[in-house]
Amino acid sequence: RGARLAPRADAPELPSSTAVSDVAEPSTPSPAADTAPVDPDAPPPLSPAAQKAVALVDRDVRVASASSADLARPSAPNAYLPKSAGGFSLPLPPEPVRFPRTKLNLRLAVLLLRSGYETIDAMDVLPMDSFQVKFWKARQAEWEPYKFQYAPLVIEQGKLEDPLYFDFISYVQFEVVAREMPNSASVFEERSGAEGTVKVVRRDPNIADNALLPAVLAQRLGDTIYARLRYGFEDTTFPGCPEPARLDQSVSLREDAAEDAETTGQSTTDALNAKFSLIQRGVAGLTKCMVDKGYGLRSDVSVIETRVDKRRQKLKIVVEGPANLWGAQALAARGVSPMNEYLGFAITAYCRASGVGSFYVSKATDVAVEIELTVTMP
Repeated sequence: RGARLAPRADAPELPSSTAVSDVAEPSTPSPAADTAPVDPDAPPPLSPAAQKAVALVDRDVRVASASSADLARPSAPNAYLPKSAGGFSLPLPPEPVRFPRTKLNLRLAVLLLRSGYETIDAMDVLPMDSFQVKFWKARQAEWEPYKFQYAPLVIEQGKLEDPLYFDFISYVQFEVVAREMPNSASVFEERSGAEGTVKVVRRDPNIADNALLPAVLAQRLGDTIYARLRYGFEDTTFPGCPEPARLDQSVSLREDAAEDAETTGQSTTDALNAKFSLIQRGVAGLTKCMVDKGYGLRSDVSVIETRVDKRRQKLKIVVEGPANLWGAQALAARGVSPMNEYLGFAITAYCRASGVGSFYVSKATDVAVEIELTVTMP
């Protein structure tokens, strides 16, 4: 297990990856490796920096996944699923996106789709051979009606940089997963390899309850996306992606003000506002690092309200022309949970890593995705 989605989402075979257990500098290849046969179809080898990034991502995701049952529970401090997930549906399928969107960076597109595929695989919710067949059939069934909406414009199948195609294939991935998860078995047979080797797969008993699976998928996917944006993905970096906030540092920025404050209450307010400001900058940086790679046309993060008495602040995040605009509306029309809330999942992962509680509400309009994020200080 641990198959990876190929750069072209319509590729029938998915190359496997090598797990990295420890974060360390990559070792120097042995001389014997130079004489090994070269597979012309194999992906290019990763640089030492990219190998180190893989190790860091694997470490963070492994640690978080071990606590998925707790992190995904309804009472957890961070809700990865939006509050509207599963409870909101549109009366009609969405209209096609009629305005031009920016070209998506290929590595970001692959990062998002591959992270989804690998998360599903690692959760052991479906036989991946069966999932690939159902994914292929769903894509074929949906493709012609989708293309017809945009005629005479031609959409090239497999071109992930095109937001029209990425929007479609992301929708199909989540539609299939959401349809299959509710009735998935915790023990099943899976075939792999050219010879169809059969093995028995058993899901982690801590997430055996199918009702937990949408939240677990959102949590693991969010942590994976944030880790890959933070450390890098296949020799691509994402400038501006924030490190987890150090709230103790924000307090130190206000130490002088606290010493000169007339009241203890004023110094507490100053310290709290410094923490809120730090989280807001992190959320804005995370959003912008995705938009800068073509996830949307532009973004804005603003403060809606601050409740010092409740140690709570509400932010509004707007991404105009996101790459998943049509798919988000189409999934909402079907009442699908989880939806392809890539940004919401990643922001929640950032908030959790920063030690602040969070939940959010997300909605898609004809031109943008809007997220209202509520953060609560410890």
